[in-house]
Amino acid sequence: MTPLTQLSEEEALFQSSVRRFARDQTFRVGVQIIEGRIKPEVAGAAFAAIAQCVVAGLLARLAQELAASAGIVAGGGFCVVAMGKVGGREMTASSDLDLIFVYDAPAEIESSNGAKPLPVPVYYARLAKRLIDALTVPTAQGTLYEVDMRLRPSGNKGPAAVSLESFSRYHAGEAWTWERLALTRARVIAGPEKLKHEVEAAIGRALAKEPNPRKLLQDCRDMREKLARQFAAKSKWDLKFAPGGLVDIEFCAQYLELLHGWEVPDTLQPDTVMAIECLSAHGFLDSSDAADLLNAARLQHALLQVLRIAAAAPFESSDVSEGMKALLARAGGADDFDGLEAGLGDAQSRARGVFEKLLPLKNELSFPLSRE
Repeated sequence: MTPLTQLSEEEALFQSSVRRFARDQTFRVGVQIIEGRIKPEVAGAAFAAIAQCVVAGLLARLAQELAASAGIVAGGGFCVVAMGKVGGREMTASSDLDLIFVYDAPAEIESSNGAKPLPVPVYYARLAKRLIDALTVPTAQGTLYEVDMRLRPSGNKGPAAVSLESFSRYHAGEAWTWERLALTRARVIAGPEKLKHEVEAAIGRALAKEPNPRKLLQDCRDMREKLARQFAAKSKWDLKFAPGGLVDIEFCAQYLELLHGWEVPDTLQPDTVMAIECLSAHGFLDSSDAADLLNAARLQHALLQVLRIAAAAPFESSDVSEGMKALLARAGGADDFDGLEAGLGDAQSRARGVFEKLLPLKNELSFPLSRE
C-alpha cells in the first residue's frame, strides 16, 4: 500500500478517519470496562464489532480503488473470514485479527476487465495485500490492528487469498486437526452476501465431517502439550496458558464441538461460552463440568479485559498498585484482591479438572502421548 503521506488528500483523509473511528470507539469501550459498566462478553463483542466495521469499510473502499485501474472480475467476489478472538467475539483492546481471505469467480473469467487487467488470482491477492496494509501500516494516528494470516490454508506458505474451491477442498480433506479446531471459531465478517453464504456453507460442511474419535482425542492432547511446552505459564495470572486458563477451556469446547457437531450443528458456536452452553444443553457435557468451565471462562475473560487496558504485560501480582488490585477485584466480583486470587486459583483448578476428564493424559485407549 502507498504510505499515507503519498496518498491523495481524499484517501489520506479517509485513512485517518478510519483510524480515529477505531481509536475513539475502542477508548469508549475501554472506559466502560474500567468503570464496570459492561460485562466482559459485551466488551468482547463490542471490540469485535468495531473491527468488523473497520474491515468492511476498508474493503469496500480498497475494492473501488483497485477497480479504478484494474476493473472488476465479472461475477466475482471477495470475502473476509474472521477466526480466533474476533471470530468468537472475544476480542480485547489489544487483540490482533486472525483473518482468511476467500474469493470466487466464474470458471470462464480469467482476468479483470479494466485498463490494466489482472489474472483473477493476482487480482484478489492484490486486494488482500491492500487490505492487510491498510490495517497494519503505521501512521500519525497509529496502526489499526496486527493481522495474523497463519490460519489460512497451507499457512504462511499459502496465497494471501484462496479460491472458494481451494478453501472447500482443503478443509474437506487436507486440513489438520488443529485447523479444524480453529475453524469452529470462523465467522464471515465482510463481502457480498452470496459469497458469504457459500463460504459459511463450506465451513459447515467441513465441520459436519464425522471425526475419528481416537485420533481427535490424541491430536488435541498432543497439541495442548505442545503449547504448554512452547508457552509455559509462570503463574495463574497467565490467564491464557495457565492450567485451567482460557486455552484449556477453548480446547474443551472445540474438542467437543468436533466430536459432536457433525451430529448436532447447533453446538458449533464460535463463541466459547455459547458453545459450552449448547454442548451442555444437548447432553454432551455434564452440567457441573459446564458450570465449572463457564465460571472459569467468564472470570478470566473479565480479568483479561481489564489487564489488556490497564496493566503492563506480563502481569505480576506481587508488584501492582492498590488501585489496580481494587479494579481487578471488582471486575472479578471479589471483595478484595486476596479473595480474587483465591477464587481465580479455584476456578482454574476446577476447569483443569474438566480438561483432564475430557482430554486425559492416560486413558483406556493408552495413547502414547509425549511429556517433558
